[in-house]
Amino acid sequence: MFVSIRGRVLVNVEALNMTESVGNYVKHRRVPVILPSGGYTAFFVPAISGESIAHGFQTVLAKIALDNNLPVCKLCSRGIFLKSTNEDVLKESFGLSSIPNTEHEIEKTVIKNCLVEDVGGFLYAPRGGGQVKRTSNFYTGYMIPVREALESTVIEPQLHTRYALGTKYVKQQGQMIYYIEMSSSVYTFSYDLDTRFIGKTTYDVNHVGETVVNDVRSRIEATLKTLQVFLTEMLFGAKRTRFLPVVEWESLIIAVANDTWTVLSPNSAGYVLDTIVKLDRINPNVKLFIYVNPDVLSETSEYVRKKTRELVESMKNIIEEWKANIKEKLPEYAEKIDWDKIVKEKLEKLISKRLSEITESKDMRYLSMVQEKYKKAIEAAKDKDNVRIYDNFIACVVDAVKEGLERL
Repeated sequence: MFVSIRGRVLVNVEALNMTESVGNYVKHRRVPVILPSGGYTAFFVPAISGESIAHGFQTVLAKIALDNNLPVCKLCSRGIFLKSTNEDVLKESFGLSSIPNTEHEIEKTVIKNCLVEDVGGFLYAPRGGGQVKRTSNFYTGYMIPVREALESTVIEPQLHTRYALGTKYVKQQGQMIYYIEMSSSVYTFSYDLDTRFIGKTTYDVNHVGETVVNDVRSRIEATLKTLQVFLTEMLFGAKRTRFLPVVEWESLIIAVANDTWTVLSPNSAGYVLDTIVKLDRINPNVKLFIYVNPDVLSETSEYVRKKTRELVESMKNIIEEWKANIKEKLPEYAEKIDWDKIVKEKLEKLISKRLSEITESKDMRYLSMVQEKYKKAIEAAKDKDNVRIYDNFIACVVDAVKEGLERL
């Protein structure tokens, strides 16, 4: 069975993947991205690495494995993914007094005794040679800003302070000032899971695909349950204790197939329609579970009306403040002012100016652009038995995982 996931997720005020610190300044990870715009322009944009996503997934996998009485090595159970790096780590992880004699036996030992390394792979590289490499059964990549939002993405440092005032330490430390870079963007998300080799050896060419455990089904079930928890709770990234981001999925596609079949790149909102077209052309028993945020599909006129109401309410509050200030500070003029005329003139100018700004704004253009693409995709998905459209994110993920479990 093969599960492919692609999506677009709005993450506001995040510090999920940081790099080095320079003094009291902690930097967000950046990557170069090329955007075609009459040529090719390079942008350095915030990103969240595949390593960060994989670490979060394996942390959840270790917990769910232990909850279901499946084997996890000593280090992985603690969220320390050294993954059988060398002789010392192998012995410590599995409580071995000696190392197995052959590469095949080493891989078998690791697979049998740790679901995390069975699913997520490992690289055993001892000093004297005889390395064993097991490729991960799941694949993920960098989260980067989507094409439509690339030029609007920002990284902004935020000032923070810690105090020791009122204590005896104030003379030693006083006030500590530090900066954390934060970002907000609509990010791409990608994840694939290939269950063919879970519980099976892959390194020795003479033993490829050899099943070495008797609980393959339970291991795949635990992996799929991990995927459900991981997606619905977004359990990855750094600095979550004090920089917990605001997360909202824009769209998501989960494809469940019997063999390799991947969802197309979510870099453009057109990926939903493109994936449905791919399904029509190449369909080795695939089912698509598609979520599109209903707020994105709401008419742009609703957006304008909402903004208009906000503007009128804002203007009303300003007028009331003017009246109060004049009555208090210039009472002799309060009764002479033609407030109706002033309100009419100000409202006309303000609404005309602001509505022009709204209709020409980047967020309005973004909404119009992606909305059109999603609506075309939903129309194309009508009457297709192997495509299901959702307006609820949790329901989409749960049903896709259920489909995967039924295919076991």
